[in-house]
Amino acid sequence: MERETLEKKLATLERKLRLLLNEHQNLQLEVSRLQEENGEMKKILRAKDEQVEGFKNKVTINKIANSVTADEGESAEIKQKLSEYIKKIDLCIAHLSE
Repeated sequence: MERETLEKKLATLERKLRLLLNEHQNLQLEVSRLQEENGEMKKILRAKDEQVEGFKNKVTINKIANSVTADEGESAEIKQKLSEYIKKIDLCIAHLSE
């Protein structure tokens, strides 16, 4: 009788061990998935930060262009040049982001 009790306990222990191992494997897969997702989110965040910095630079350049005290012809020409530079910088940023 004691032997039967021990065998039952052993069978129960084995079943619980299999369940724990299965759960451990599932959790490892979940951790891997979450780490991958975290890496992707960090990339997206870096790209957004770069985009924000680009916008800040645009605002700064626009402020500089608007504060330039020159006659209308020179001011328009300066604004045109700055717009061209901004477009070129945006293209460079886009290429660097790829």
